[in-house]
Amino acid sequence: MQYKPENVSREIGPDGVEHMYVNGSLAMRMFIIFAAAYVMSYAFRAINAVIAQPLVQELGLTAGQLGFLASAYFLSFAIMQLPVGVMLDRYGPRRVEAVLIGFAALGALLFAVADSYLVLWLGRALIGVGVSACLMAAVKAYSLYFRPHMQASLSSWMLVAGSLGALTVTTPVEAALPALGWRGVFGVAAVLCVLAGLALWFALPALFKPQKTQSVADMAQGYRAIYAHPHFWRVAPLAMITQGGFMAFHGLWVGPWFTNVIGVSNAQAAQNMFWISAVLMLGYLALGFLTKRVSKAGGDEDQIMLIGMGLSLLVFAVQIVQGEQSSLWGWLIHAFLISSGIMTYATCNKPFPKKLTGRSSTALNLLIFIGAFSIQWGIGIGIDTFVALGLDSTDAMRLSLAILWVLQLFSWIWYARPGRKTSHLIPFGVEQQHRG
Repeated sequence: MQYKPENVSREIGPDGVEHMYVNGSLAMRMFIIFAAAYVMSYAFRAINAVIAQPLVQELGLTAGQLGFLASAYFLSFAIMQLPVGVMLDRYGPRRVEAVLIGFAALGALLFAVADSYLVLWLGRALIGVGVSACLMAAVKAYSLYFRPHMQASLSSWMLVAGSLGALTVTTPVEAALPALGWRGVFGVAAVLCVLAGLALWFALPALFKPQKTQSVADMAQGYRAIYAHPHFWRVAPLAMITQGGFMAFHGLWVGPWFTNVIGVSNAQAAQNMFWISAVLMLGYLALGFLTKRVSKAGGDEDQIMLIGMGLSLLVFAVQIVQGEQSSLWGWLIHAFLISSGIMTYATCNKPFPKKLTGRSSTALNLLIFIGAFSIQWGIGIGIDTFVALGLDSTDAMRLSLAILWVLQLFSWIWYARPGRKTSHLIPFGVEQQHRG
């Protein structure tokens, strides 16, 4: 698709380099199409919390098996991150995401027709491969084609769109289960993935020129500079354990918390998850406006992330202690505060030039999804282990989450320790290596 000249401008940025920025209807179309694809990614991530009970009833899964099945998405997603980073920087976000989301369609179809645990797991893993670029492709596109003061806000607004995906797999999916069953739901999801891929390929112009001046092997070496940067390792534990931990809980175990710990029905649990996702969406929306205002005023928007995630830990601790007396209101407050975790991506990218942003984002995303995979499966193993040791299922889940909370607290302290601002500086050698 072509674009109107007035929808693209070229300007000299603060770094002295000419940048292409999209404007008007093209900017809006780009955001909507990338956001629509991310809706599917987030929906796939969250859907197991709703279908957990039907899956357990039909297949007789243990908590560990359920956790391993759900986390196949996170495992394959994590494995794809480093290749995705190179592909985004080499071939551009539009091409990469349009091709990959076809694998999500195939995985959803396989999950819908699966007749064994192994096939279900493979389908879930293929879905993870297929949506592995949905957020990172958008982050890459925004870093290339939108002005710098919009970066944190756009990331937040993408999560608003993602939350819509989480909303669609709560009460709406619960209501559709009697008619479609969980297999029918995944069949519909496969069709939607195909439509998203077609929109990416045909409704967006090919602005990006493939970068072939470096070989793929040379581009992969960029990860060495990223993983050697001290600022990356300041952000990484917070993102991996706190952001990844929330993804693991919200994507599966929040459903069993409501049904097994508090004791509500599956329908009521789905309704509660709907409200959690709605408040999470409001948190991302508020964060987008707040970070834009703070950034334009010259303030340190990272303070918003630090305060928000710190307060979310306090609320999480209260919910764990209260157990069966915990309230939906507590989880709503927790969701609103934890939305600040999305800023770990923009914070991580600060020391790196634009040509590395695809790889720096996916380098962090790799660790986040390794964390989500390990935590989601680990909570299930923890529940099974503590039950085997004599605890009831309620206390077993509370103890598993308490262990997660301790790890999250240490990751927050690691990021908040003195000297945080100076870690944003780019070491001279790294800057010269990738800008020269």
